[in-house]
Amino acid sequence: MGNLYENIATLCNEKGIKGATLCTETGISKGLLTDLKMGRRTGVSAVTAQKIASYFGVSVGYLLGEEEKEKKP
Repeated sequence: MGNLYENIATLCNEKGIKGATLCTETGISKGLLTDLKMGRRTGVSAVTAQKIASYFGVSVGYLLGEEEKEKKP
């Protein structure tokens, strides 16, 4: 399984946004991203994972590093 924080950071870079923007626009805690980055947490709830995945237009499986990214048509 891939590193969740690294996957989120990569998606932020691809979209040209900062983590704080992601948090503001999805309603997730900035502290959550900090905890993921610092290794204090390694996962998120299913609801949070779905919010982040939907925001970036990827599957939860991709976000969690369990599958390859599918390009949307």
